Amino acid sequence: MKIAIASKFARQVKALAWVLLLLPSVSSWAAPLAEFPFKLRAGLIWLQVDNPHGGKPLNFLLDSGAEASVIDLQTAGRLRLPLGQPVNIRGINATTSGYWPEYLPARLGGVCLPTNYLAMDLSEVSDACHRHVDGLIGADFFADRIVQIDFEKEKIRLLDQSAAGAKDEVLPLQIQAARLRVPVEVVGLGDAWARLDTGCASALHWVVSSDAMSGETTTEEVGVGVSSVLIHQNSQTVRLGQVTLNHVSTGLHTEKLLAGESGILGAGLLSDFASVTIDEPAGQLILEPRTVERLSSSKPSIHR
Repeated sequence: MKIAIASKFARQVKALAWVLLLLPSVSSWAAPLAEFPFKLRAGLIWLQVDNPHGGKPLNFLLDSGAEASVIDLQTAGRLRLPLGQPVNIRGINATTSGYWPEYLPARLGGVCLPTNYLAMDLSEVSDACHRHVDGLIGADFFADRIVQIDFEKEKIRLLDQSAAGAKDEVLPLQIQAARLRVPVEVVGLGDAWARLDTGCASALHWVVSSDAMSGETTTEEVGVGVSSVLIHQNSQTVRLGQVTLNHVSTGLHTEKLLAGESGILGAGLLSDFASVTIDEPAGQLILEPRTVERLSSSKPSIHR
């Protein structure tokens, strides 16, 4: 059995991790079904998950790019979880091993999380983050839910319904198996469906031809992980629907990162919006602009 998973590229931590979200309109979040806090650290969304055995909460990352939720092997051992069947996990240019399924009745702010987890070694991620990662809350958490990630208030809300404001941008959300994709255009390099990946700290990763790469001025970085991948960093102009973002730090690649996908849209770019609402039942992604745009030259400028 093989489980295909996405590769993670962290802009600040530079890690390759192995793994298979104007104020919002009142109607969109006035009465959420549930709400819980998160911390945005090094471009990643950290959540405190209730330990089913009591004791200290578990450190999880919200990762819409992971096709299954993941429990770290070390944490699984500490919780005395019996290991499931061995599986091979395919990444970029390499494979690793894990165990499926692992049953964990974890909760987040009173909300039940997925109960089946892929157990695998997340030590590479923990080392890169300088903090132990107990697990990943994957795309299975978003199934049949409306999940709003409020980056300004660092809150995650589960909504009964979503309503886009007049200044919000609404993008179609393509759902295939456990993969969430949105349309992205990189000006001069084409448009395609990109993986919506809240577990990627980078802004954007994009696949280009070798000829296109030869015409770009890039700096090279190496992702550290089971399989090292050369990343050519570049500044690009990106369009999400009618929204244009300038000076977006983009990792350029000449080989496909994920089957059928030409890019990864990460939390590094999503966090430049006040909030993003992932409405899987309606098949849409709602991007809410910030009331006061960040002025730092290191962040993308956003305009219509």
